[in-house]
Amino acid sequence: MAMSPQPVQPGARPPRPLPPMTTAPRVTSPLARTSATSPAYGAPAPPMAGFAAPPQPMGHPPQSMPPMQQQQHSMPPQPNYGQPMAPQGYPQTPAGLPPKIGSPPPASQPGLGAGAPMPPSSTSSRRRQYPEQINPAAYQAQPLPPQQTTQQPMQQFGHMPSQQLPGGPAAAGQGGGFFVPGAVQAPLPPSASGTPGAMAPPAVAGAAPGYPAPPTAQAPGYPVQQQQQQQQQMADVAQQFSGMGLGTNSQEYQVALLGGKPQLTMLDEQPPLIKLPPNATCVPSAFSICPPQHKRSTLNAVPKTEKLLKKTKLPFGLIITPFKTQEPGEDPIPVVSEIVRCRRCRTYINPFVQFVEGGRRWKCNMCGLSNDVPLQFDYDAATQTQKNRWVRPDLNHAVVEFIAPLEYMVRPPMPPVYVFIIDVSYASVQLGAPGVIGQTILSALDRIPNADNRTKVAFIGVDTSLHFFQVRASNPEPQQLVISDLEDVFLPSPTDLLLNLHECREGIEALLSRMEGMFKTNHAVGNALPTAIQAAQKLLGTLGGKIVVLQASLPTIGEGKVEPRAEGKDLGTPRESELLRPQNNWYKTLAADCSRIQIAFDTIFIGQQPMDVATVSCLAHYTGGSVFHYPAFMATRKPEVERFTREFSNHLAAHVGLEAVLRIRASKGLRMNSYYGNFFLRSLDLLALPNVTPNHSYAVDVEIEESITSPLVYFQTALLHTNSSGERRIRVSTLALPTTENIHTVFHHADQVAIASLLSKKAVDRAVEAKLEDARDALQYKTLEIIGAFKTQCTQSSSGATTQLQIPRALQLLPFLTLATLKHTSLRAGNNIPPALRIAAMNLILTLAPEQGVQPYTAARMYSLHDLPEQAGRVDEASGIIQLPPRLGLSADALSPYGVFLLHTGFDSFLWIGREASPALCKSLLDAQDARMIPSGIIAFPDLSNGADAPVQGFELNFQVNGILRRLNQLCHNLWSPSMYICKEDGDPMARMFMAQWLAEDMDTSAPSYQQFLNQLRDKINRGNF
Repeated sequence: MAMSPQPVQPGARPPRPLPPMTTAPRVTSPLARTSATSPAYGAPAPPMAGFAAPPQPMGHPPQSMPPMQQQQHSMPPQPNYGQPMAPQGYPQTPAGLPPKIGSPPPASQPGLGAGAPMPPSSTSSRRRQYPEQINPAAYQAQPLPPQQTTQQPMQQFGHMPSQQLPGGPAAAGQGGGFFVPGAVQAPLPPSASGTPGAMAPPAVAGAAPGYPAPPTAQAPGYPVQQQQQQQQQMADVAQQFSGMGLGTNSQEYQVALLGGKPQLTMLDEQPPLIKLPPNATCVPSAFSICPPQHKRSTLNAVPKTEKLLKKTKLPFGLIITPFKTQEPGEDPIPVVSEIVRCRRCRTYINPFVQFVEGGRRWKCNMCGLSNDVPLQFDYDAATQTQKNRWVRPDLNHAVVEFIAPLEYMVRPPMPPVYVFIIDVSYASVQLGAPGVIGQTILSALDRIPNADNRTKVAFIGVDTSLHFFQVRASNPEPQQLVISDLEDVFLPSPTDLLLNLHECREGIEALLSRMEGMFKTNHAVGNALPTAIQAAQKLLGTLGGKIVVLQASLPTIGEGKVEPRAEGKDLGTPRESELLRPQNNWYKTLAADCSRIQIAFDTIFIGQQPMDVATVSCLAHYTGGSVFHYPAFMATRKPEVERFTREFSNHLAAHVGLEAVLRIRASKGLRMNSYYGNFFLRSLDLLALPNVTPNHSYAVDVEIEESITSPLVYFQTALLHTNSSGERRIRVSTLALPTTENIHTVFHHADQVAIASLLSKKAVDRAVEAKLEDARDALQYKTLEIIGAFKTQCTQSSSGATTQLQIPRALQLLPFLTLATLKHTSLRAGNNIPPALRIAAMNLILTLAPEQGVQPYTAARMYSLHDLPEQAGRVDEASGIIQLPPRLGLSADALSPYGVFLLHTGFDSFLWIGREASPALCKSLLDAQDARMIPSGIIAFPDLSNGADAPVQGFELNFQVNGILRRLNQLCHNLWSPSMYICKEDGDPMARMFMAQWLAEDMDTSAPSYQQFLNQLRDKINRGNF
């Protein structure tokens, strides 16, 4: 007799349901079809190969709650843990109870029409059947909720939608095995939302009875599923052969380098796909894989043992950009108000945790500890309603930002504070620097972050004396206070020196507009920079802030004074490395002290006079700041002034993070070893950053301490900071990587761009600590080791000489990137690179992310402009992004006498004009009659369309080139405002030589050509010199 439905009163416990059926309902989904060897109904389903079955709660598979069961309580509802749910496909009573045992299923049940035989059910056995005993395919056949099925994957992190994956729908159900060289495999299966690598989670382990299960993907049609099963069988066979060393010489995965050109278009591709095993995430999400722009590993398949890692000779490390800015078209990083952390290892909850014990606890993916789920996790106190945990951002996104509560603060959030120390000595006045600096700051006042009107600024002029400027809100007339006694520095006024930008705006504008005339007749020769820094430190006190040092001469007065060095005679010799080291430790010690009280430095060097950049730049290096160098600056050079103005204004307008610390956590068996970048290392795993500069990157070496037994390893980065609006935030990024015991898998999942970035940072660090020659040799030897290890371990010609140089396709650009790094200004051999220019280049290598540091700053981009496609330089209507033309190889062979070419390095741009360029081409590009009318040297590239959305008749090429330049600057986060150098084929030889240094494929005085370099590597490998 069926039970009549009874109404449920709000807040009352529903009636206890009847015991469930002992057998699962039959499901006709393709995922549920079993072969003759499959377990019968009611028998335990075996776990997937390589993965243990997750712990399951008691009861039947959880179903989505009907609308009438949505509880409206004033207090958090208590879930009915342990109560069974209705079997799938059977109707529920209004009270949510299953029908009477033995009642027929509805006629609309898939696969069970009228008269169809029912699965045998035993009414005599009352044994409860646990979820792992039910066919797991029954869970994966459930449709997604409406809000999940209509959701499209966002593109801000660069993931490819499922419809764009090669292989089409047939690839959607690829098994969870790892990539195997020589195997015919479909691409990584997309998740329910269309993102590669996000597999369906264990629906039962992640949900409690009475709580909605996590969304799963709808099963594809049977023919597609059958094809996927066949592909998986082929992959399994190929994996067995690869373990025996067979099937690993496929041209799809190996490349012969000798005699070919480097395929530079690979630099624009995404890193090797991170293929996670099934059930790696608790919720299938398009954003569970950490975007490479935030964090990328040199190895996307991690060796399980240190022995295997040493066999490959590959470096294992991370490149982290913890404070990446939001690009146009990207969605903002989701913000979470509730912080949930592991009580043992303090890991933040992330998409890779697992819910156990009916959803009441979650298992940490770092240490494995089970933690209680907080009451507020599923409850919205503001609306007093239950929340769906499966749509929480911290369970769906690898990168989130938490709002930090009061316990994460040791004091109220600090405001943005800027102290400008401006060189006003005779050397600086001769360049016209004080006036240009004043006008630049004046034009950027509206762009400096000041959302809550708390921003403060101060100005100190320095020559042989200190010049303080006092401004009162009641009196906008600025007052200059000069201190000539520098023995014991003091502040001439305890107040009115640190000015509120909003309240004292009128006086600040008056001061900056008079900066040029105020020191126009100054003839003081000397620079008391150390004393000015001490005064600024006292001015900031315990408040903290940023000190911007703008210098044009050598610090010669004070405790930290430096002596001029004889630079010319040591260039190109082993003694050159001494010029790259600080003269004394005064600046380093001061930077460490300032870091403790949240004071950071930016150092900007102007002009060509000796300034000992290696010594003074320690201020920025140990406080997380930036280093800028403008050797060609002069107020009479309009292109240089415009470049300085744009770059300095953009830097002041950046929304920096204040009083920050950065911590990196990793799975058991992994340890962070060495760090590279601009920071102060407070402990073994804690980086102190008084100011976090947007888009700065940090590299770290990872060491395998003990063998890894789990199928995945995790890295979590947490950046605790105060944003420009005064909010304390924690930006957390979590990266999951599969582990492997197959050396082929390690090689074919290596990220060549991340490896090149890590090796260049390590080489720059070694050049300062040891010698330049040692750094160049170590970089070349590491590349030799990697190629030699691949030849020995993964090719048929493991011993003996070979005429070709085999390398994995994933690493085929590594020799070219190594050669380009050897030819870069930071490591380039020769006696024509001033130490200041080399130090500035080294600092950029240390701080740039791989997306900018490897290209274009190391491997430049070159395009031909005389034959541009019609859509190049124009906005694509579908994506809204300016299209770039096909790139050329970095060789003079790509240049032609009748053409015009653009070479972009990020920092500079070169316009190469052939001697036979047509007059029409010159007219459309630069409004010149012919090539002879175009002057050589630096120019400000004109916009002949005056910023219009369409080109002016006759200047179509100029419109397209301006669009290309804007897109290239966007790819560099608008960090630079590149100067444009005109290099004519029959023009200034110095300009041509300057451009030729960036043609990495050609031979020059510092390094061989690309093919010569490959021959050298092959010969050394054949001789076993690695």
